[in-house]
Amino acid sequence: MDALAQAVREAPATARPQLDLELRGIRKRYGGFTAVDGVSLKVPKGRFVCLLGPSGCGKTTTLRCVAGLEDPDDGDILIGGKEATRDPPWERDIAMMFQDFALFPHMTVAKQVGFGLEMLKKPKAAIAERVKQVLASFEIAQLADRKPANLSGGQRQRVALARAMITEPRILLLDEPIGALDYSLRETVMLELKLLQQRTGISFIWVTHDQNEAFSLGDLVVVMNHARIEQQGSPEEILQRPATAFVASFVQGNNVFHGRVVRAGDGLLLVETACGSFLVPGRGPTIGSEVSFSVRAELITDLLADPHLNRLAARCTAVEYFGSLRRHVFERPDGEVMKVDQFGAYAARIVAGQRVELGWRPQDTVLHTGSAE
Repeated sequence: MDALAQAVREAPATARPQLDLELRGIRKRYGGFTAVDGVSLKVPKGRFVCLLGPSGCGKTTTLRCVAGLEDPDDGDILIGGKEATRDPPWERDIAMMFQDFALFPHMTVAKQVGFGLEMLKKPKAAIAERVKQVLASFEIAQLADRKPANLSGGQRQRVALARAMITEPRILLLDEPIGALDYSLRETVMLELKLLQQRTGISFIWVTHDQNEAFSLGDLVVVMNHARIEQQGSPEEILQRPATAFVASFVQGNNVFHGRVVRAGDGLLLVETACGSFLVPGRGPTIGSEVSFSVRAELITDLLADPHLNRLAARCTAVEYFGSLRRHVFERPDGEVMKVDQFGAYAARIVAGQRVELGWRPQDTVLHTGSAE
């Protein structure tokens, strides 16, 4: 795909504003239901942004508002610094790729890929030359005369992506574009898309409910819940410093606790929970405050030493083996599930049914700054 990247880099060097996309307080309602509630987001040039969240959280509606397929009830959408809230889709500097690829069944691959340029009324000779370049870039030139019914899932995905990219948009919008592909093909396509985005410098806005996709691909991960943004940041920030109990519980590998502050001082809180009392780094919450905190599964150990001041006893209910990872599932004293991960090809130390004392360092605990709910 290097030829496509080179073509994008050699496009006329007009000065572009710093932000490819800015959302300011976007709201979208359907009758009495609020699908998007005050979403604000800034996307610098050339970023890979993943909108992540459970079904119904508002991520696809947000994407459709950016695409011009839905009109927001409130708020502003700026694309490349230009107000685009009421512009029709074809006047926005964007392209969109859907999960089902939305290929035209009666068109050949070459016609599919050149369709966007035809809509822009480009000269036929220029369209033919550009289509030839893009087909070669996506390694689908041999499929030029085929129709979608005669293509594999991976081939259809490449055709849809080539069709979206041929107009060299500022932003490419992708709504769960690889959800229909099998696992091994998804891994290959994810790597190709990440490299393509880096080479072209085009901003990708990717909607997914799959955490592996979001954390593997995204420069910026935006976690949504109940029509709002719960947290946005790098994959490392989301994984290591979840801001709310929802983010911590939604992101795999976190163990979430709820409790009440019983002591505070010297940058440490003593939080009383149904599982016992634990030391949590933090300032702000006062004695009696309801708080939540989390600790990642890989930071909990059964090999206890002096630094592991936070401790509890729990019964192992299952052990899951994934090759490089052995996950232990425990039942906490409060009845909730607790997970402890052991990385590396080491012999098993814990078996199902065993009662174990577990511990972690206070500094490995993350106090949530958002709601304790």
